[in-house]
Amino acid sequence: MVIKMKKVFSLLLASLMVVSALGGCSSSNSSSASGNSASETSTAGESTAQSASTAENSADAGEVQIDFWHSFSSGTNLDCIEKIISDFNAAHEGEYEVVGTYQGGYADILSKLTVGFAAGECPAVSFCDSVDTPQLIMNDMLVDLSTYAEENDPSFDFGQYIPGLMNYGTGPDGDYYALPCGRSTPLMYLNLDIVEDATGSKTIPDTRDQLVSLLESVRDNTEATPFMADMVCWYFGNFLTSSGGHFLSADGNTSYLAVDNAALNAFTFWNDLKEQGLYKAATVDGLNATDQFINGDVAVIYQSTGSMTQIYDNAQFDIGVGFLVADECYSVATGGNNLIIMNTASDEEIAGGWEFIKYATSLEVNAYINEETGYMLNNVNSGSLESVQKLWEEKPQYKVAYDQLQYVDDQYVSPYFASLNQEIVALLTQMLQDGSLTPEQATEQLLLICDELLPGGNAETYP
Repeated sequence: MVIKMKKVFSLLLASLMVVSALGGCSSSNSSSASGNSASETSTAGESTAQSASTAENSADAGEVQIDFWHSFSSGTNLDCIEKIISDFNAAHEGEYEVVGTYQGGYADILSKLTVGFAAGECPAVSFCDSVDTPQLIMNDMLVDLSTYAEENDPSFDFGQYIPGLMNYGTGPDGDYYALPCGRSTPLMYLNLDIVEDATGSKTIPDTRDQLVSLLESVRDNTEATPFMADMVCWYFGNFLTSSGGHFLSADGNTSYLAVDNAALNAFTFWNDLKEQGLYKAATVDGLNATDQFINGDVAVIYQSTGSMTQIYDNAQFDIGVGFLVADECYSVATGGNNLIIMNTASDEEIAGGWEFIKYATSLEVNAYINEETGYMLNNVNSGSLESVQKLWEEKPQYKVAYDQLQYVDDQYVSPYFASLNQEIVALLTQMLQDGSLTPEQATEQLLLICDELLPGGNAETYP
């Protein structure tokens, strides 16, 4: 029996709280709702001790402490966010002190924010998976940044951000409730050495037919796995929308998955790749696909822009990067994290939080994030920066993600998507990994879920 959204979410929160209580803040890699992987592990005692020490120092100095939750636990991503925090604090010494702590993956942060909000215990600023932002807006948990800027910082220009990266942070009233920080889109990564062995050339496919032909050549002429992709909604949605299908209505309340067999066609295409030996199921958290690609075992993967630096720093072969291939059209969704300010914060914390999220999403700082991690450039003027032009000249693959933004088609901006995504991941896992569902059965179950979860259920036609 399919459960209503509120009940599903309540049960999810309860289970996450139990896991958190048993496991502390130790976390393994886990996929975000959109498909982007949040990273490694952290120790609760260390984070708590650091926070307590910094809070004491902040209080002694008379600074306003700005608690900030993020999902970067180690490696380049952690180094990057710690430098941003350090530079901001140095520039605002005696005024604000941002205290950053790792809180797990995006799902962990969503759970903790929801539980903390009810208990009145939230940070001032937090990462939020972009696709989860509409849910927090609907639940009236966030500061309306448009109103705040109008009253306190009227010269601030929201138009500096690429419009396609503002979709999830825009409320039904048209106001902005989030700024894009470590944002991402999926890309196609290719081991061009394997591609050349299979086809005789290092050609990057543009269309679905070209991709399938390439994968068949890899299967028939090499020992490599042709294709891997995480079993997440990013790619299910891409297979659907690039074929001319539609996902949800503009208000996020109605499913178009039944119209013209859109969902069935997407499930069938992906399952056919598996049945033909062209696709190998990846683990849900994404490590399997990326690691096997880096090891040189896979010809093609679909993966986040946020994995680009990891791939380039570790792969020992010629790497190609391309758009997700087109069937009837190019289409790509966005993911990654937004920066939000919780409306439970004090006026002083909101003021400091506003200054911090402006800084962390500013033109130059965002260019630094892009170069260090591979997360998206977010500014309409990013391409004019000398540092960005130099990066594009040295590593033209980094420009591919920026160019692909012209095809952003975020068709699942909805307060119900976080719950819907979990259901889709479960269906994909049963179909592609367990082999316990056919595409027809997966479609039937998905449409039943939409009928129960979405206020508008399933539409029979497009409006």
